[in-house]
Amino acid sequence: MKKTFLIMTLLGGSLATYAQDKPEPLVDRSLISDILSTTAIVFVVYLLADFIVRIIRHNFDYRLKSKIVDKQTPEGVITQLVQPEQTSTRRAVLQWFCTLVGVGIGFALMAATEPVGLHSLAIMAFSVAAGLGVYYFLGKKPKD
Repeated sequence: MKKTFLIMTLLGGSLATYAQDKPEPLVDRSLISDILSTTAIVFVVYLLADFIVRIIRHNFDYRLKSKIVDKQTPEGVITQLVQPEQTSTRRAVLQWFCTLVGVGIGFALMAATEPVGLHSLAIMAFSVAAGLGVYYFLGKKPKD
């Protein structure tokens, strides 16, 4: 919660520092473009960092499990130390796939309706919502 508040405060401060003598700063196309590009860059960096952390975590889990097996640790200790993950990786991949396909379709529709404006934001919102809706309906099947 504190991080969210800090991020929103910094974003609000950056909008205030961009203030100029124009009566409607949110109509400025360059401001909207800058905000969208900055948000996209932050999102991509987050995805890359999350991917790297997951790879490192998976590597450490594998090394820990292999050392536990090599040491022939009793079964009770193994069950306490190594608990299976609660989430299915197949479902997580399906969720990311549906979401990113929705984003891709949204960008394609935005490119087809060229002047970027408020309708582009609505197109993206509906595309992402449609992607997550597809995931919801595909995820209704019983778990593996």
